[in-house]
Amino acid sequence: MSSSPEERAPNREQNELSTTPQDCLACRVIGTTALGGVGVYALNMSRAHAPGSVVGKRIMAGVGVGFLIASVLRWNK
Repeated sequence: MSSSPEERAPNREQNELSTTPQDCLACRVIGTTALGGVGVYALNMSRAHAPGSVVGKRIMAGVGVGFLIASVLRWNK
C-alpha cells in the first residue's frame, strides 16, 4: 500500500528540522556578546550627556533595547 504525498510531507519536514545545524558554544558567546555590546553602547548614546536631539536619543534607546533583546534571544536559541 503506498501512502499519498500528503502523508509523507510531515516526515520530510521533521527530517529537515532535525538536520538544522546548531551553533557551537564559542559562536553563541561571541554573537551574544557582540549584540549585548552594541545594545549597551546604543543605550549609552541615549543618555542625557550625549549630543543630539531628544527624538534621536529616544530612537537610540529603542535600538539599544532591541539589541539587548536580540542578545538574549541569540543565547537562548
